[in-house]
Amino acid sequence: MAENAANSWLLASFDFANALLTTYGGCVLNYRPNGGEELLWVSPTAVYHGKKPVRGGVPVCWPWFGKGAETGQPAHGFVRNMVWHLDDVRDLESGVTEVVMSCEANENTLAVWPHSFHLQLKVEIGETLALTLTTTNPNDHDLVITEALHTYFKVTQAAGLVIKGLEGATHLDKLAENAPAVTQTGALTLQPPMDSVFLNQTGRVTVEDAVGGRVITIDKAHSMSSVVWNPGAEIVKGFDDIPADDWPHFVCVESGNVLEDAVTVASGEKHALKVVYAIESINAV
Repeated sequence: MAENAANSWLLASFDFANALLTTYGGCVLNYRPNGGEELLWVSPTAVYHGKKPVRGGVPVCWPWFGKGAETGQPAHGFVRNMVWHLDDVRDLESGVTEVVMSCEANENTLAVWPHSFHLQLKVEIGETLALTLTTTNPNDHDLVITEALHTYFKVTQAAGLVIKGLEGATHLDKLAENAPAVTQTGALTLQPPMDSVFLNQTGRVTVEDAVGGRVITIDKAHSMSSVVWNPGAEIVKGFDDIPADDWPHFVCVESGNVLEDAVTVASGEKHALKVVYAIESINAV
């Protein structure tokens, strides 16, 4: 359900980092700490014409993750195809820059999901990158949602990446038909293709890019799920907005509440999913 793709961009050098954001999809596209390297990956063939979501950065999956429950509902919800409103940009006393974007129900959204809503994304650009996605339910009934920040991390070599913090979670392999749920034991070594959901997972996740000499840390609040995705050499051929030789350069480690970890937002209440990303030297961990 693409909307008019007229959108605004915010590209700036802030006190702590350079960042690029677009109101199309309420998407953070780039974040590079001063003196450091880029955190996020964006496909060189990504499109911004409103016919499909931006491939890369931090797309917002809401109010459902994965396939819609009904025919005609777009995958991963509809807000990543909407043009959001830029509400505010301000510098905090700490030197952190805060950017706030929002979207709400309209006739297009009501046609595929008959509920009112107000969705706000607060982005804090500092020595770390923090995103808070807040769902407000103005209806006289509960809203049941699934959600994720579908973050694409730029890495030197995807195959062999070591991802820690998923231990003890319920691991669902979405590429293996009828695969039983298992408990994740030990660190996860990325072996593309991979599309795995980790339920009941709340703690810090780290992505160790040994070839690149750095560790990406993911701290989160009000998130019960993580998802790890990389298409690998064959599946990537089905994506016209990912060059076939680019799959080794990114990994998606998504934070949210998906599948059985759905969230119920009571009438008049709010739910806030928060994620904080940081980059550290692998020698400091």
